Parts: sequence; C-alpha cells; structure tokens
Amino acid sequence: MEINFCENETVYVIDTSALIMLEYTYKYDNPVFQAIWEEIEELISIGCFRTIDFVEDEINSYEGKEDFLKNWIKKWKKLFVHKTDTASITASIPIINDEYNTGFLDSKKQALGKEEADPYLIGYCKTYNYVLITNESKIKPNKVPAIAKKNGVRCIDINDFLKERGLRMERKRNK
Repeated sequence: MEINFCENETVYVIDTSALIMLEYTYKYDNPVFQAIWEEIEELISIGCFRTIDFVEDEINSYEGKEDFLKNWIKKWKKLFVHKTDTASITASIPIINDEYNTGFLDSKKQALGKEEADPYLIGYCKTYNYVLITNESKIKPNKVPAIAKKNGVRCIDINDFLKERGLRMERKRNK
C-alpha cells in the first residue's frame, strides 16, 4: 500500500528519459534554472515528485560520463525512489504481455534478461492514479505516452510539468 502525503496535490512520477532531459536542458548548477530544481526538490520533500526503483537502476547502469543524476538520486533516494510494490507489478503484467511484440519493450534488454522501467512506471501510475512524466515521443504508438494513454494513465513531458507548476522564465525589464 502506497502512502501519499500530497493532499490535493498531483503526484508526478518521472521516467529515465525525462530525468536525463531535465538534467541536460536545465542544468542544476545554472542559476537561471534554480527555481525549477527548487520546485522539484520541494515536491520530493512532500512526496509529490518521485520515481521507482527500476528508474534508479537504469540511471545507475547508464555509462555516460555524466554522473550528476546518479549523485542527485542518491541524495534524494529516501524520499524520491519508491520500491515497485506488488500492486504495481500486478498492474504491469498485462502491459508487458500486451506490448511484448510491439517494440515497446527494448529487445536488447529482453535478450539480456534485464527488466526495464517503462511497463512498471505505467503500472505504478495506473495503480495509484499518478501522472507520468516522460520525454518519449508522443506520436509513436509503441512509446510510453501511447501505452500510458491506452492504460488510462495521464502522461506529460517536462515542459507540460513546468507549465502545470507555473514555472517560467521572465525577462528582467529595465525601468
């Protein structure tokens, strides 16, 4: 059973692609984007912005030269990374079965016997009526937004999230 401390607040669940895009586009140490990271970290602290353990595993196995996300997730792990529970896994099984041959699941990971986060993210969000944030294509039928929609899960991208939270850059006007 999932405990939600976000009374009357949307709970956002972010996937690997959106975390990578967030860090790449809105650099944490750039003061221009400070408000974005402050908003996310505040939402994490009250339980309204999170991910699941499968995403943490994907980020930790990423072999790029950037390790900011690994360190940031480690810093916030206790509040940010949620264990995929039995109810979410149960909700994921039909998604995995339905999408097995559609190209939704990564064939390289399947061949290696590795689990991937996407079906579990959708199952988690479906189980608890959370909003999924992804950076995957909204027009391809075998990507997270389409599969989420097919399973009744609201799915947005980082820009939609920023708009929903009222985050925007404003030009400083000289008087």
